[in-house]
Amino acid sequence: MHAILPLMVLSVLASPPQFDVQLLDGTRVSGSLVAWDAAHLVIEAPTGRTAQDTGKLASVTPHSPPASPAVKPVVWVDLVDGSQLAAKEYTVEKGRAKIALSATEVMEVPTAEIDAVRLQSVSEAMALEWSRIRGKKLRGDVLVTGNSNAIDYHQGAIEDVTDTKARFILDGQALGVKREKIFGMIYFHATTASTSECPYTVIDSAGSHWVATSLKLGDDKIDFTSPGGRTIRRGLDQIAKIDLSCGKIVYVSDLKLDSETFTPYPFTITGKELASRLEFSRVRRDQNLESKSLRIRGQVYRKGLALRSRSELAWILPGKFSRLEAVAGIDDDVRPLGNVRLQILGDGKSLLDASVAGNDEAAKPISLDVSGVRRLVLIVESQGNFGTGDHLDLGNLRLIK
Repeated sequence: MHAILPLMVLSVLASPPQFDVQLLDGTRVSGSLVAWDAAHLVIEAPTGRTAQDTGKLASVTPHSPPASPAVKPVVWVDLVDGSQLAAKEYTVEKGRAKIALSATEVMEVPTAEIDAVRLQSVSEAMALEWSRIRGKKLRGDVLVTGNSNAIDYHQGAIEDVTDTKARFILDGQALGVKREKIFGMIYFHATTASTSECPYTVIDSAGSHWVATSLKLGDDKIDFTSPGGRTIRRGLDQIAKIDLSCGKIVYVSDLKLDSETFTPYPFTITGKELASRLEFSRVRRDQNLESKSLRIRGQVYRKGLALRSRSELAWILPGKFSRLEAVAGIDDDVRPLGNVRLQILGDGKSLLDASVAGNDEAAKPISLDVSGVRRLVLIVESQGNFGTGDHLDLGNLRLIK
């Protein structure tokens, strides 16, 4: 018995990591990864070996999250190909950057491949300000100084960066700026690299997001290739997620509205609706009507829409899609109030006509065939109480090709 026990433990430790594979149609398959190429992913599931069409995959995630690195990242580097790297150190010498991803992995790239570098952790307020600065139309490199309380920016040219300072050219004068005073750096590029080819996004245990154009599985490791031709290797135990939805899934909250109509209740004395009230009643993207997270039955949804009753929205779809998927429910902030009628039309044809109430026993999954649909319309009507509590959330409202 004592001789058998170590063999049993060894067998458990040697078992391959298990992954959950989600398809675009919402179905899931679980098991170990056997093979993966441009055409198929082969999975060893409890019911047997199965091959899935790579083009129909949405994501691959491990059953158990990988172990986080002992040393947390202190530098965040965005590449022009869309990759976002979590690193330990960042230096530049003569136009070439060294990005230390770990104690044993250092990646060297020209600064022409770097979009921006953040050297400090960020508060929610500073994240918005950092994003605002990055969105500006600039004519040179930008050095952002400050901390999590306040930041400012200066246009010029970023040259060498060491572990103690950065050489920055401002109005023709060379300055040595201490690292602790630098919040981040934004590199100017006359032309922007195309990021349209992105079949894979690989998220590793350190928190880096790698955009990849191809992927190969072998020997409990995954090799993936960046748009620029660089090959990166990660063990299966270092994979936090592989997202294959790029170009296959479009969130409706990211689409431009063709029209938006809200019909208020006639509560005003003058008969004219205040502009502020109309603004209060508009659709919300990726947040609820109280500007907080979308939440249905305790589940938080990062993407989606929030609408009041007596609303009608329309979109012209930017391409051909096969399905519309979502989860519908009254937002947790107002339940058990709320009772609406939700209608979804495709080119004038009814695709869905359903009631959604705050006292429903569960959220309502939505899965509709939208093949050939060009114009999509959502209509939300109240079913009582003059709209009290009619805060409809459509979590993960998305179009699937």
